[in-house]
Amino acid sequence: MSQIPYIFTQLTSFIDRDYFEMLVKRYKGNAYVKSYTCWNHLSTMLWAQLTSRSSLRDIECSLRGHKEKLYRMGMGKHISRNTIANANACRDVAIFRELAQRMMSKASSVGFRNAELDGIGRNFRVNGFFAADSTTITMSLDRFHWSTPQNGQAGVKLHTMFDLLRQVPAMSLITGHEERDQTFMDDYPICGGNIYLFDKAYVKARSLYRIEQLGAWFVVRIKDNMKYVVLEERLQDEDRRVMGDKRIAFTSRGARQGYPVPLRLVQYYSPEKNCLLEFITNNMELPPLLVALLYRYRWDIEIWHKWVKQHLHIVSFYGTSANAVMIQIYVAVISYCVLALVADSFHAEGSLYEFSRLLSTALTEKKWLADLVLQYKQEESSETKTESKEPSLFDGLW
Repeated sequence: MSQIPYIFTQLTSFIDRDYFEMLVKRYKGNAYVKSYTCWNHLSTMLWAQLTSRSSLRDIECSLRGHKEKLYRMGMGKHISRNTIANANACRDVAIFRELAQRMMSKASSVGFRNAELDGIGRNFRVNGFFAADSTTITMSLDRFHWSTPQNGQAGVKLHTMFDLLRQVPAMSLITGHEERDQTFMDDYPICGGNIYLFDKAYVKARSLYRIEQLGAWFVVRIKDNMKYVVLEERLQDEDRRVMGDKRIAFTSRGARQGYPVPLRLVQYYSPEKNCLLEFITNNMELPPLLVALLYRYRWDIEIWHKWVKQHLHIVSFYGTSANAVMIQIYVAVISYCVLALVADSFHAEGSLYEFSRLLSTALTEKKWLADLVLQYKQEESSETKTESKEPSLFDGLW
């Protein structure tokens, strides 16, 4: 009779082990290693992320009570904080960076989590919606002295392209926090038939024209100093919030050379902010109000960045070297993709945060994931029914 594997082992089975071992062989990750292999290292870092460990000592102490389970969970026979620290400092970051990209590609197969965007895509023949942005993770310059100082602080920047339909990252790249966002626009993967949403930091004519040439569309806020000429005033939208819908062309020499064809300018009054927002796009068919609405969905990537910082461990670090910092962030992205894949596979309802908290308390249990999710669904359903039956103080007043 086969044994039921640990919950943690079932989670790591969603990682392509053969691809990971290929990366280890390519970058010689196990060269001169006697016991603590790259897979042991990855498993330990995943445990730290899923259980919200705050330091190397915390990781060591949390695993000390499960010493007899470590080998079967893929972490090796013995783990010490010195072993983890040495692996974080010496292992090639490329192993974890390319595995993170592989997991993001794998997560692109999960079901849609945004029904409204799905409906817009069907009505206007759009394949997908993506938002690009970056977030800065600040650190102490005294401890992370390798970082280029900015305003007296050290830091790194996480550049992300986020799939708004599936609520998963499509690409993540770590750079120094001194790098400009638009520098990496050409590194983002662009596919025809998709709409890409950018903030004003990404107004780069040559890169926007690349999106046009690849058969995709973009929506981006304009900079205050952008120079253009109005070629045509389009029909005014009935909605009063739409202040203008125009066909324009760049007039400055560099922008005109980088983007030589006309664009569309949509001017939208935001009642919430009490200001005028201006967007440029190469899609001439979408209703102007919808252009503004799509840009509001760009906020999802901001929420994701906050989620990762708050619920995965990338604000305080297990090591002070650049290598250790990048490995920890890429493992956090891998952890998120694993959670998204597991939640989609077992049709887990509710937020991914609640699902991650459920799993974090059951990692060393020998129980099938499907049974754990089913039990969670049943208990949540019974609690909802109980709450609905509880008498209210205001019953009978209306």
